[in-house]
Amino acid sequence: MLATGSSRTKVMSSSKLLARTRTAGLRRNTRSLPHIVNTRWQTTSTPPATLPSTSPSSPAITTAKYNELAKIIRDTIRSTGPIPISRYMQFCLSHPTHGYYSKGDVFGQKGDFITSPEISQIFGELVGIWFLTRWMEADSPSRVRLVELGPGRGTLMDDILRTLFTFPGIGASIQSVHLVENSTAMREVQSKTLGPRVDGKNVDINWYTGINEIPETDDTYTLFVAHEFFDAMPINTFEKTDMGWREVQVDNDPAYSPGLPTSASKSGLRLSLSPSSTPLSTVLPATSPRFAKLQTGSRIEIAQDSFKIMRHAGKLIGSGSGLGGNRTGGGCGLVVDYGGDKTYSSSFRAFKNHKIVDVFEDPGNADLTANVDFAYLRESLEGTSTSALGPIPQSQFLLSLGLQPRLRKLLDSAPEDRKEDIAKGAKRLIDPLGMGAQYQVMGISSGPSEPDQEIYPFPVTTKKQESKVLLP
Repeated sequence: MLATGSSRTKVMSSSKLLARTRTAGLRRNTRSLPHIVNTRWQTTSTPPATLPSTSPSSPAITTAKYNELAKIIRDTIRSTGPIPISRYMQFCLSHPTHGYYSKGDVFGQKGDFITSPEISQIFGELVGIWFLTRWMEADSPSRVRLVELGPGRGTLMDDILRTLFTFPGIGASIQSVHLVENSTAMREVQSKTLGPRVDGKNVDINWYTGINEIPETDDTYTLFVAHEFFDAMPINTFEKTDMGWREVQVDNDPAYSPGLPTSASKSGLRLSLSPSSTPLSTVLPATSPRFAKLQTGSRIEIAQDSFKIMRHAGKLIGSGSGLGGNRTGGGCGLVVDYGGDKTYSSSFRAFKNHKIVDVFEDPGNADLTANVDFAYLRESLEGTSTSALGPIPQSQFLLSLGLQPRLRKLLDSAPEDRKEDIAKGAKRLIDPLGMGAQYQVMGISSGPSEPDQEIYPFPVTTKKQESKVLLP
């Protein structure tokens, strides 16, 4: 993560709790969305043994379109040799001039993907309700802060705050909001969204470029959320060979010829397998005991930044927990993303205009993403005075917390011309063939690493770590 660059602007049962939330704010209109939208949770098929094209189908003969960032990457490879996939992703997503996230608002219909909070306000409201129940279970601490990684437009945090402010106890306890956001343009969008929500409530909004900048505290209860954040973390891919782990890297395609028809990717880039070990292939596959059990020929995608960031989150949530006296630290959190409780071999993909495209088609102008290995996130929390809960499917989480009664209440008070859109939005969140199953929800709670009681709606787990996890 980057160096400190923070700026500060001052600006019961689930169904019963939901009954108190306001019906105002029915502002999401899904009517204008395409009938079928390709959201980022779509998976890719298992690749053949040889290095494949990264597009949904084999590339045809095309004429390359000039792309300044692609040239920068090709020149870098020409000078230093093949680069890790993680560095390629950093070029494409974070380059200060040509990077995807440096170009402003990429969310919603006009962007390249649509997230759950943009589809229905119910999503953020139920996240808020879960936070409320955990706050009550912790004896209602008088000081509360909210932390979000990658806030997008600020829609999710706005829905959470609107819900929590409905309840005077926790509403009066909220002291500050902490947002991890690199983009100056997106900070401005978030400020416009959240400023009116906290106006007159004596709540500070703070922005940071990295989670490591947020201070740990032993007297404030932390509510943490990361929605579709870890899927954008740079990954490294490795293949297990008879000679050990080898890294899959990004290399220049010798078939590429600028301005001429070619079978190479439009950017002149391709994947290649390193013939010998690299520093990363020596270290990263050793960070989880699960990877050692894989057979020769297996591939794994590892996001080392996800491990480090999740561990920082665990320290923020776990700080102050278990201390005596009047201290009220500790906290809870939710990670919502597409993926599963396992490693992936070939989920790296690109999205542009709501469609999957070749990851090398247009560097810097498409979103790059990979499925989240929730088991790896869980392993990162070891020793942080927190417990990992789940993950469970998004549909199970939302239905358990009262999506259906909340939907009925919204429909009862909504204008006739909005009811169909509201119902469709809620249905998409729990669709068993889509977001409801592909998105997973992992909870985090301060306290013992294996709680002996259920933390609703997550089931109790007694699974032990097989061996010590190494820090990447």
